[in-house]
Amino acid sequence: MYYKVFGLICQSAIELPALLEVPYSEALEVDFSVTLVKDLPVFNQSPVVIKPFSQYNSQEFKYSVPEVAEYLVQNGNSILIKPLCEDWESILLFFNSNALAALLYQRNLIPFHVSGILDADGCAWLFAAHSRTGKSTTALKLKELGYRIFCDDTALIDIREKGCYAIPSYPLIRAWKNTLNNQAAYSLDDAYQIRVDVDKYGIPFHEEYFTDPVPLAGIVFLQIEGDSISIEQLSKAQGMQHLGNNIYRSQWINGMNKQLAQFKQLTGISAKTQFWMAKRPKDRNSFHEFAQEIADQILKSDEL
Repeated sequence: MYYKVFGLICQSAIELPALLEVPYSEALEVDFSVTLVKDLPVFNQSPVVIKPFSQYNSQEFKYSVPEVAEYLVQNGNSILIKPLCEDWESILLFFNSNALAALLYQRNLIPFHVSGILDADGCAWLFAAHSRTGKSTTALKLKELGYRIFCDDTALIDIREKGCYAIPSYPLIRAWKNTLNNQAAYSLDDAYQIRVDVDKYGIPFHEEYFTDPVPLAGIVFLQIEGDSISIEQLSKAQGMQHLGNNIYRSQWINGMNKQLAQFKQLTGISAKTQFWMAKRPKDRNSFHEFAQEIADQILKSDEL
């Protein structure tokens, strides 16, 4: 089976339901493979970092989830999975969130912790924030206003001569239960619990998914602060600093020797992109108003 994820073509021995399947005719040049194994091979080079559940160097990354699976990512072109259970939703959860991210780093690609929508011109706006700040909820509320979901949780940004382009991850929204219950963009029947012991749900949107890189209109950082909604445009320097704080799995960068790739990415994006800060109050449910203010002040929703 063949899939497209982060703009890369994956050849997989197993079904990867969160990813977008593509026909063989579109998969003539495979970027990486996914294989099941009974045992993982040893490292070719000694790991630079050894932690309880992971060990890695610049081109080898092993990630272990007790009683779920072990993953070995190699050279940016191979992911080996050793299942330790039959709970495939859990096995694929860590594949999607960690193994794919390690593969991107090995290819000198820096993933960002963002959700995003497409505006009336077909350009992407990315919302950057730490977990539980409201990235997915903001995107879902903007979908209720007529915008199209572009990505959820992670994306790549490609720096080109005339500007930056956003590259989506895969067509699955991951939302906490309270987010799911406070949105009308998707039916609750479309959602499924990602893992039995986690109150988080997946919402597939394969039919709406747009796989091609699109021009990046801007990045909006989200914060919970103060007692009212506020929106302001940031300087390039401020944007670069906040963007550096929203790199996905940034704790791996030093051990994988990706400091130079990180620096080039941040400086390149900040030179070609506009940044905004949008804050909402903590003590009241303001997501609908928050999304409307973002649409009015940043996205120009009157163009829809």
